[in-house]
Amino acid sequence: MQMRLTRSLRRLLTGLALISALALVGCDRAAELIPGNADDPRTPPPTPTAESTPILVTPGLNVGGGTPAAAIPDHELARSVVQVLGIDTSAGFEQIARYGSGVVVDAEQRLILTSYAVVAPYRADGSRAYTSIEIAINDDPGAPATRTFAAEVAAADVDMGIAVLRVVGRVGDGGSVGALEIPAVVPGQATGINTGVPLRLFSHAGGSEGPDAVSVTNATVTGQRGEAGQTGRTWFKVDARLPAGASGGPAFDQSGALVGMLAQEMYVPLGEVGQVRPGDLLAPVIDRARSSSATFNAPLYRGITVAPDGIWVSRPAFAGNAVDSTGGRDLLDYGTRFNEGLAALYYEYSIVGAPTGASVEERWYLESVLQDSLSSSFVWDQSGYGLISDRIQSPGAAGIPRGLWRVEVWVNGARRASASVNIGGTVTASNTPTAIGVAGATTVTPEGNISIGAYATAPQLIAIFDLSGMGSVGRLQWVVFRDNQPVYTSPSIRWTEGESARFWVGYLGDQPIQAGTWEFELHADGKVIGVGTISVF
Repeated sequence: MQMRLTRSLRRLLTGLALISALALVGCDRAAELIPGNADDPRTPPPTPTAESTPILVTPGLNVGGGTPAAAIPDHELARSVVQVLGIDTSAGFEQIARYGSGVVVDAEQRLILTSYAVVAPYRADGSRAYTSIEIAINDDPGAPATRTFAAEVAAADVDMGIAVLRVVGRVGDGGSVGALEIPAVVPGQATGINTGVPLRLFSHAGGSEGPDAVSVTNATVTGQRGEAGQTGRTWFKVDARLPAGASGGPAFDQSGALVGMLAQEMYVPLGEVGQVRPGDLLAPVIDRARSSSATFNAPLYRGITVAPDGIWVSRPAFAGNAVDSTGGRDLLDYGTRFNEGLAALYYEYSIVGAPTGASVEERWYLESVLQDSLSSSFVWDQSGYGLISDRIQSPGAAGIPRGLWRVEVWVNGARRASASVNIGGTVTASNTPTAIGVAGATTVTPEGNISIGAYATAPQLIAIFDLSGMGSVGRLQWVVFRDNQPVYTSPSIRWTEGESARFWVGYLGDQPIQAGTWEFELHADGKVIGVGTISVF
């Protein structure tokens, strides 16, 4: 009889039985906590306190362009930091639907860098998440920001969660705007940012109550993360935990140069921010905004959703190697397929918004058979954001048994995320991505069912699919046809939903939807996996 093992942080597990009769040992858990008490790796690190810094104007100090000749003080850097608000009036009254931070990166062209999660335009049902974007700035030293400018998304990298806004007018009167009288920041070099480097994190960390003052947090880089299909590091890990409103705020080095951006992987108002996107990922998006006056056309799709209880877990990522340091564990060589003979399989995922005391479970499967002796549970004792890193390891030369492995992460009795990895195996019918068209709609329920059906003259058209075998899929794309004529090809998006899901994709053109036969052709990693046909009258 197999028995469920409960393992705590950094507990060594041995003698783990598998259906293949090979044993995996040395399974340890290393929660990526910032070093606090070195004798107790479960002790959460002290969180730096974000204190408001008065915004004092120093005439003549050049904050934008070039390299800082001397360290720029906090109160000068704060002048470039703004608050980003998604204002929704669709219900007949005004409410703040989204909130985050941003920083001016080009005053002449009125460009503001922020997190795409803050300004992602669609809700889970396909409707607009907000009516307009407003920018609040600090006119008075240390005072709450004032809603001043209207903005639009000029450029974005949806995968990396990066957006650049363009100020297009003033709030209230709709008046035109010239160059901003807010200094742009100095772009820095993120290549020299490594573990142990101090950073200065700026944000408007307030929430839906409205604009607040700028705050600054001194933090230290504790490691880095990557992602499958991406070259190099895509995240800096830091020893600070900031409120969700900090997402989009700038990270400066000690000289005052911009080297990164605070961000959540998903907009989770009840969660916290504990990661920074490196500056080398920000630069291409800023350059695209500078080179074009067009507005970013965001793809319409279900995207990542947060459960009603405010808890979100990222899709687990797998890697073939790792480096352990005083700051924790950094994974290397990310992927979804590994050769046979792999000695250790590393994986990581983040948990956002889980309360202290929540029950977290990992359930492992090999070829859809539950590996009960590998599955585990532990009690969540971190803050509103935490990164979990672990491994399974084989002591023998044969390595981890070949086949399709899947891990599911459950929090408080609900499955929150899953992902699959193929070790030395071939694609079979059971793990081939498949899409079955379910229905067409104008809007959908959060569960992915029809809310408002498809009809001619509707503003948009949505195709609902049931997807399976998606655990190893990296990218998703769709092509839309009307009466056999192509009308739209979406950008490629990252698949984050796990093994299976009710998922929808959409089309939003310049004109209302016309009557006819519409087809949505769904592609996974470049291959067609299904077609949904919708008759619109």
